[in-house]
Amino acid sequence: MADYTIKFSVDGRTILQSEILDMELSRYHHVFDVFASKGIDINLNGKKQSLSELKALSLDDAKLALAQTRESIGKPKTLELFKPEIERSDEMWQTIAKNADPNQPLQQAIVEVETDNISLIQFMLFNQSLAKENNLYLPSMIHPEHYYFDAQKGGRQVIMETFGMYKDPSYLDLQPAAIKKYPITPDADDDLIMAGDTFLADSGINTTIVGMHQLKNKPNGMKVKLGVFLPQSAPKEILEGHKWHLMVEFNNGLHFAVKKQPNFFQKMIFKTVLKKLKKDMKK
Repeated sequence: MADYTIKFSVDGRTILQSEILDMELSRYHHVFDVFASKGIDINLNGKKQSLSELKALSLDDAKLALAQTRESIGKPKTLELFKPEIERSDEMWQTIAKNADPNQPLQQAIVEVETDNISLIQFMLFNQSLAKENNLYLPSMIHPEHYYFDAQKGGRQVIMETFGMYKDPSYLDLQPAAIKKYPITPDADDDLIMAGDTFLADSGINTTIVGMHQLKNKPNGMKVKLGVFLPQSAPKEILEGHKWHLMVEFNNGLHFAVKKQPNFFQKMIFKTVLKKLKKDMKK
């Protein structure tokens, strides 16, 4: 039995691991359908899989097949293959942004997570590994609808994902918020806030998507509030879908994070950095 626990809750309801895994597998099947409709072959350990074979795979094998295939396709080819989807998605986000009313409160989707025996430093080390490896394999293992990932300087990420499990994959530029103007009031006991704005990667237009994750240390683990915020002009289905996207993504990230074993120097550096970040949050 694992010596760690991960507990998710949304809108006051506890979400079971089995529910998250079932949703994850269903989204693999969705992506397999997308690839099949575009005539993109998916291979597992060098062997081409039919659509029926793909949908008969276990979740672990489905992860391997999609991650191996994405890495073999590569980043430039991925953008080329999904150009029509990107264009449709760009149009959708431009419409949402055009119709956004800044005087109306933002819609919000918040997922709460609590861990035992998975620490904040372990999660941050995993986050660093995503940026360091900067490939398509690892992000695909985290969520099947991570089509593209490119880590850039200053915490910036250019991604393509089906945002909120809604319609087409979106090609997005995630940038740390330039101004500490949070969409909701942070909790007083936050140790770290990761907030950012989201732009269309190919045009720089602001999508009006705002992300805000609140992270807290506790003696034997951490507590997290994962948040995404959209204007009233955005379909509510996006917010509901993104709650599940966040759960699948963060659940996998935590299962990778628990394998990270920080050494003495990493712990000391992390402690110093966290202290500075917490001080900066209060300015």
